[in-house]
Amino acid sequence: MEFRLIVQLSNKFIGCDLSDYQIVRITDRSLYLALFGVILMLVDSELTAEKVHGVSKDHWLSMSLRICVTCSTVALLYHIILYHLNDIVLELVDCGADDWRVVVTTERIVQFIVEFICCAVCPIPGSGKITWTYIEPSLHKDGSSEERKIQTRHVDVPIDIILSCFMLCRAYLFARFMVLHSKQFQDASTRTLAALNRIQVNFSFVIKTSLDQQPVLFLTSFTFIFWIIMSWMFVQCERYGFSGENPQSIIYSNSLWFIAITFMLNGYGDIVPQTNAGRIIAIFVGVVGAITSSILIAVISRNILLSQGQRNVNNFMYDSKLSREHKEAAARVLQHTWHIHKCLQGGEGGNRRLRTYQRKFLRAIHKFRSVKSEMREFSENNNQNNHQVNRLVTDMHTSMQRLINVQEEMRMQIEVLQQSVRNHYHHSNSSNVPQLQGTGSS
Repeated sequence: MEFRLIVQLSNKFIGCDLSDYQIVRITDRSLYLALFGVILMLVDSELTAEKVHGVSKDHWLSMSLRICVTCSTVALLYHIILYHLNDIVLELVDCGADDWRVVVTTERIVQFIVEFICCAVCPIPGSGKITWTYIEPSLHKDGSSEERKIQTRHVDVPIDIILSCFMLCRAYLFARFMVLHSKQFQDASTRTLAALNRIQVNFSFVIKTSLDQQPVLFLTSFTFIFWIIMSWMFVQCERYGFSGENPQSIIYSNSLWFIAITFMLNGYGDIVPQTNAGRIIAIFVGVVGAITSSILIAVISRNILLSQGQRNVNNFMYDSKLSREHKEAAARVLQHTWHIHKCLQGGEGGNRRLRTYQRKFLRAIHKFRSVKSEMREFSENNNQNNHQVNRLVTDMHTSMQRLINVQEEMRMQIEVLQQSVRNHYHHSNSSNVPQLQGTGSS
């Protein structure tokens, strides 16, 4: 009863039957609302920070923009609730349970709360101001140690700066959009194959697939977008500490330079963050840059590795080379042995010629031993590869044998079932014949 009530309520709120297509539509609308709110927030932040045409936080235009942002946030929260409601009902259908409390686990509740908070953060009208401490980079100035003391000053900045930066946490909706619109999720055969192999088509699986298929394009796009977002956040945290004489282009260019250099784990000291928030952003960019660099190194290392066919070709060529060198070294040993024998028998050339051939004979022996050692190492490596191949073939043979045994058991069970059905049908016919005979005689 409770299960039917949940399905009816969800269909009433959603307006159509429950399906994966409806989940995709809800996610699409959520992403569009999140992007709409972020664009309005960007416009408001740039207008009020630079006082374009005298627009401040108390101006009617800024208030209108933040009201629109708040309305879009409310609509976004409504879609977040719908998404999780659909997710719960789909889980109920999947597991065949009747009580919704069975699928509402602690992990699901925590996920919903975190998503709700991330999507609820936005600049609201009348948020006020907060005092930030700006640290002057005076340590780089010339002079005595007293003149190079750390100088701080306090500046009143809008609270909307913090809310605007945290509003960018809505970017996780793009990850969900990627999963639901990926080929792995849209293709029914791929999802079936993944389910049979106990693989979940989630964000991790989609990202790994993208890195495997198009690693350069994915890493380049991620790096460029990450630089732009972090540069904008760094400007928001640092721009109120500069004087009004600095042009807007210089602020953004310096921020992009600082983020790019920090991302690549370099630092020249020409640009330093003046706020604690800017320092936190710099640390975060450095950590993400280190992770991205390690992924890039792993991708490059994998791409420069030879395939099994290429390794087989190289092994064949190297084996032919070793065989040829082995024959040539053996021939040189025999050749110099014959020369030494002629010198000892005929006495031609004297001791000087004999010592020359003896030195050549020793060099030929060393070369012969070196080639034999290389052939032995090459043979051992091939034996290891052959052992791995043999083990793989053995595992495949074992799996095939198990499959054949299972098929044989199923065939026997089907034969037993057919025999039972025949016996039952024969028994039913034999019991009906006396009844028909009794009816005819009566």
